[in-house]
Order: sequence, then structure tokens, then C-alpha cells
Amino acid sequence: MMTPQIILHVGLHKTGTTFLQEQVFPALAGVRFVHPLHVQRPDDGPIERFVFEILFRNPACIDLDRHREAIAAWLATVTEPTVLISSEAIVGWPFENHSNLATNAELLAAVFPEAKIWLVVRRQDKWVDSAYAQLLKAGFSPSIERYLNADGDTHQFGRYNHSVYNGPNLDAHDLDWNRFDLHYRGRWGHDAVLTLPFELFTADSEDFLRRFYSFAALGEQPVPSTEARVNERWSPLAAGVAKLVNRVPMPVKRAIRDRVGASWHPAAVLERGLARLGPVVPNSLTRGRARHLSPELGAALLRLHRWSNQALAARIGVELDGFGYY
Repeated sequence: MMTPQIILHVGLHKTGTTFLQEQVFPALAGVRFVHPLHVQRPDDGPIERFVFEILFRNPACIDLDRHREAIAAWLATVTEPTVLISSEAIVGWPFENHSNLATNAELLAAVFPEAKIWLVVRRQDKWVDSAYAQLLKAGFSPSIERYLNADGDTHQFGRYNHSVYNGPNLDAHDLDWNRFDLHYRGRWGHDAVLTLPFELFTADSEDFLRRFYSFAALGEQPVPSTEARVNERWSPLAAGVAKLVNRVPMPVKRAIRDRVGASWHPAAVLERGLARLGPVVPNSLTRGRARHLSPELGAALLRLHRWSNQALAARIGVELDGFGYY
């Protein structure tokens, strides 16, 4: 039997990955879908165990030969012509400046040298706003200026502060999707990488998915409805509650979360209550999702990446200016 082709869907976070993983990938014909998580499970296969080690172990301690052998033996049992591996963490942790992107790529290329790579990007200001909202859900409480290392008055951006005591943060200069794309092409080859904007998915999900299906040589595949919403950010009122509650020291929060679960975060409870109350609560508190990035900082972020976004658009053949990237 022929060895299946490998497709690596690497992220970014906050680009519809949960929807793809829950609604699209499991339904693809002729595809064995593998979804590594950031927690270990008893039924994990060799690919899940390999990706888990990539994400959490010291790379010098990873036994690549052992993983190659285990994965090759498993692939020999796969009857589908394609194995699709999807984990947005492969592109790096968004709370740590994606600093493990290059190491993750190197280790994956050592085991899957012939893989195809699918990267989905998002306009930097919209991505930051959504990533920050996820940070609140994760239990953190820095201001968005601190997360961006930004000066709210001058709209200048500082460098990533890797001190463990500074909390989640990133370097706005490094939200350079053009560099991300170039890195993957340099590792796997120009024709082995597909980069698409998330905005295309929201504007025309059929076109977005058809481009992926063509790139992955999957033939005719279903295009599911995108009406369902998953992993949405909290409303303005719930987000405000989260900022207050998340100031509780992390060890206390972790202990409570481990005991009662994340669904009982006060902001999550409030969000469920607001959904039931509906029109009783003012629209300004419940309608839409909370926005955190100021228009001024958002504009400064886009100016910072104007030229790199133009270079990316030219390479991937998508008019990103139509989506406001420059």
C-alpha cells in the first residue's frame, strides 16, 4: 500500500480552527483526521504523542527515531489516501510570541519531510483583538497594552518580554505573517504551502474550502453551513467581569478551575444568563462581542505590517487589500 500523503494544518489560532476541526475535517471523505491536543489522552496514537512532545518537551530530549518508527508503523495501517493533522499550536503559542514556531517546524519536517502545510492568517488588528479575548477566557487579566507591549499614548510597540513574571505578551513586530509563510516554504518548499486569509472564510466559505481541497488533492468534498458558531468571545459585560475576576492569583484560579471546571467561571455563568435573558438586558452590554483594541492602536499595528502584508498578498495570490490588510 502507498504511504498516505500528510497535510499539516498549523494554525493560526483564532482563524476558525475549532470550526474546521469540529465541522469540516471529520466529514472529509478519504481523509484520516488526527487532532493532537495539549493534554494527553489514553487513546492517543503515535502522531498525537509526537506533537504533544513537540509542544511541551525540551526538543533536545525528543527521540525522533523512535517517533519515526512508531508513526511509520501506524501509517502502514491507514487505508485512507490522506492523513490530515490539525493543531493551531504548531504555529506557536500566541501568549508567548509564537517563539516555538521554528523549532516545531524543524521537528515536524524531520518526521514529515514531504508534508503539505496549510496556514490561515488573519488581519493583525482583528487577530490581536480575538487573541486577547481568548486570553481573558484562559484566566489572565493584563491590559491589552501590556499584552502588546504598547504605549497607548504614542502607539509605539516594544519588544516581547520573556520574563515569566510579565505574563502573556507578544512583540507586535513579530506578527509578520509574511515571515511565517516564508519560513514554512523554506522548510517544505514553495509549492507545498497554502496560505489563506481567515477573512476569505468569513466572506466566502465555499471558495475558502475549495482552495484547500484543491491544494490537498481531496477531490469533491462537502462544504458545510457556517451558521453554527463555536468558541466565540464573551460579550462586553462578561468580558468586563472576567477582567476583574482574573485578578485573583493564578494558583487560586487554577485550583478552583480544576475542581469546578472552566464552564463555571463567573464570566461564563454570566454569559449563559445573558443569553437566556435576551432583550431584558440593554443591547450595549450584550449585543456583539467585546472589542478590546483601540482604533488608534489597531491602525498603528496595520501600518507596522503594511509592506509585509503586501508581499504576502503577492506571493499567495489573494488580494488582501480587499480585506483591509493595507
